[in-house]
Amino acid sequence: MTPAIAHHPLHRADGSATYSNNLYSVLAAANGPVEVQRRDELPEEAAIEVNVRPLSGIGGPRERWLESVLAAVLKSILLVHMHPRTLVQVTLQITKAPTVRVGGTVNDVSLLPSLVNAAFLAVVDAGLPLDSTVTAILLSASSTGEVLEQQSEKQLASSKRVHAFAYNHRAEMLLNESAGDFTWSEWEEVADKAEKMCSRAMVPMTGDEQMANGTAESSPWLRLELEQRAQAAVAWRDPT
Repeated sequence: MTPAIAHHPLHRADGSATYSNNLYSVLAAANGPVEVQRRDELPEEAAIEVNVRPLSGIGGPRERWLESVLAAVLKSILLVHMHPRTLVQVTLQITKAPTVRVGGTVNDVSLLPSLVNAAFLAVVDAGLPLDSTVTAILLSASSTGEVLEQQSEKQLASSKRVHAFAYNHRAEMLLNESAGDFTWSEWEEVADKAEKMCSRAMVPMTGDEQMANGTAESSPWLRLELEQRAQAAVAWRDPT
């Protein structure tokens, strides 16, 4: 199941996007490079500011942690050295969350992939220079040890452990956060599966790979979104 994505829903932001899956919906806005306050100015690169707004109420320590994780991921894909002494702002508003109670760090970790994907799509929409693409995935394990790719709200609430991963198009791990009890071998198994799934979102599977995986689902949803975004950007050049 591919996520639902809308480009540029906010007309006053340099770039914006909405990202929705069966668990979360996130509205993201990106602005930059913009003027930076002297105290935050970096002489050789752009500063990155991330603001996460919860579904209701005001942000707290949870949102500050999410912001620090997202800022590190964005810094690894943005060419910050091209705009020194400036600021890149990314704001993310959570618009939908599971109605089933998901407690503690499981809730925090499960939200990260949606935030990463929404932030990346907003940065792309803003036309900021990028070193690589990135996609994030959430995997969870039931009490029986079965690894789930697309969790329902009840499955997430009853998960024994959850893992959030993000990889770039070079298969380099940019995000690794987990919650729950697991062994090293279990983590390695999940990380390997997450790498393949993230790669599948950016690069189509070959016929041999589809046969090996026993599935015909090879739609690289992120690649298709970026191609459509690029085609729309140059549509004005086409003869009428």
